[in-house]
Amino acid sequence: MPPPPAAQVTTRGSRVRRYLPLLGLLLFAWVISRQNLPALGAALAAVRPGALLQAAGLFGLNMLLKSVRWHRMLQAQRLPLPLPVAMAAFLASQFYGQVTLGRVGELYKAEALTERGVPLGTALSSSLYDRLLDLAAVLLVAAVLATTVLGDARAGAVAGACMALLMIGGLVVLRARSLAAFGPVVRLRAWLEARRGTRGALGLLVALISGLGPLLRPLFLIEAVAWTAVSWSLYFASVWRVAAGMGIDASPVTLTAASALGALSALLPVTISGLGAREVIFMQVLGPIGVAPERAVVLSLLHLGMMTAVATSVGLLGLIARQRQRLRLGEHPEPGQPPAR
Repeated sequence: MPPPPAAQVTTRGSRVRRYLPLLGLLLFAWVISRQNLPALGAALAAVRPGALLQAAGLFGLNMLLKSVRWHRMLQAQRLPLPLPVAMAAFLASQFYGQVTLGRVGELYKAEALTERGVPLGTALSSSLYDRLLDLAAVLLVAAVLATTVLGDARAGAVAGACMALLMIGGLVVLRARSLAAFGPVVRLRAWLEARRGTRGALGLLVALISGLGPLLRPLFLIEAVAWTAVSWSLYFASVWRVAAGMGIDASPVTLTAASALGALSALLPVTISGLGAREVIFMQVLGPIGVAPERAVVLSLLHLGMMTAVATSVGLLGLIARQRQRLRLGEHPEPGQPPAR
């Protein structure tokens, strides 16, 4: 018998999602075909290995800071997870993020919490918050610098001021005591409390929303923004080092604009880590200041390759550490936890 229509639709949808990244690879192949191959080779050969190592160190430090930021989120949620376990789980999730579409594998770090009895929705809440912080950071930088570098400087200043006012306004609203007495807020909290412990998708959603509550407190939000600003500064600095190693004469502002827009391209479902779209963005941003297309393409590829190598290597170390931690947890379970089978 043929499969039911719903199964056919699901199968078609999964096939479409599976083959969508091929469009990005086709775009990448088209970009490379339009370049001068000898010039690409010359740009690649001119790279100083020391600059790549420095960039790798900066990006690795960025990952370590983000793992500490995630641990601070868990502390704000009062979820007991030792720092070594949190760091290992975070780094291991970076490995899974490299091998999954949309980097959904990064959510795997929640397993370190669920194996200690934390509900899945609560465990995922910090991972979701973690990704939203990074998305907000790169959106802010991309929006302001794209306008400033590629368009009108006054418009960029206005956009930055408006975003700053929105952030300040958001903090004021979060601090407002009257918000807790606002009718819709009261009803939402009552609805969540009444359904706490519900199983299925609804229970997962309730636990997820409830878990975000402690992370939205103003003082912690300020701390989280500070961690995010420092970690992303290291990310952008790694691009600067790769560009310096290639002898590219571009200001840090211009390179930051290119890398921020390139980072956003990783969100496209038709690409693998933005491959193909990143190269077009780097060419468009760096071209007007005299950087040859071949050098812009090589810069994009080298930075992406460096990030992939570091995330994969450090992620493998995280996987090894997690395996050892699971063995220790099974042999010596924490109070209230049954021994692993």
